[in-house]
Amino acid sequence: MSFTRGKRNRDDIDIWPGFVDALSTVLLVFIFVLVGFISSQIYLSGIIFDKDSSLSDLQAKLSDVCSLLNLEKNKNAELNDKNVNLLRQINDLNDAISTLQTMFSDEKNLREKEHKVKLSLQEQIENLTNQLKDVMTALAAEHKTAEEQKKALENIKKENIKLNELSKMSSYKSEFFDKLQSILEGRDGIKVVGDRFVFQAELFFESASDELSDSGKKQVSELANVVKEIGDKIPQKINWILRVDGHTDSRPIKGKFASNWELSAARAISVVKYLVENGISPKHLVAAGFGENQPISSGNSEQDYAKNRRIEFKLDER
Repeated sequence: MSFTRGKRNRDDIDIWPGFVDALSTVLLVFIFVLVGFISSQIYLSGIIFDKDSSLSDLQAKLSDVCSLLNLEKNKNAELNDKNVNLLRQINDLNDAISTLQTMFSDEKNLREKEHKVKLSLQEQIENLTNQLKDVMTALAAEHKTAEEQKKALENIKKENIKLNELSKMSSYKSEFFDKLQSILEGRDGIKVVGDRFVFQAELFFESASDELSDSGKKQVSELANVVKEIGDKIPQKINWILRVDGHTDSRPIKGKFASNWELSAARAISVVKYLVENGISPKHLVAAGFGENQPISSGNSEQDYAKNRRIEFKLDER
């Protein structure tokens, strides 16, 4: 019995160290695994932190790129607006150039007509001079009496005087034309047609009215100053006149006047009266109304109607 106990005790003593060794080994393995896990977690945390930083940098760069894109879009919109404005300005300049070309063409045509008139006057002078020579030759050949020769010479002198007056009147017309054109140059609603100045009726009157507006009075006053300046230079023996012609469009009129004819005449008379108030003698003024019977544009648009509503001025010999 004692042998058995001794043997059992020895077996108990031999197992415990092995158990302790095994437990230590397991503990060491666990610690090693734990250390490896912690190390891997630290390493993965570093990688994730780096990735997060890179992602934040990318997001910041992306935000900068979006801001730049918005700035470029705004710049493009501004450039488009500037292009539209430039195109409008170019169109306006083209219209102005077209208007100037038309005015230059009208002035050129007028100058050509004036030159032709001067040539015609020179031809008339030469013809009358030749006629004078022929008359003198005929008188000498036929031995007319002194009284007949005197009458013939007086008639010739009268013709020469008329011709000289006609030539002088032509120069006064040219001076009147040049001065008035320099004053009115570049104004809208005013143009030259042949030897006449044509003002759109809206510059002087309201619709269907014969009362001069403030703007119309200013225009007529400027015209009166030029007429007085030229009229003072014209000799009294030359019977000159300033014609004032009123014109309307073809549309029927309602209100104060029974017809366009009466309206056009009333407007011409209003202009003449205001010229008299500004110092022009009535004996040098003529007012005429033509209604719709002398159109300068045959169309039926608003632009055509506006062209036909006009007041015309012409310096002439009676």
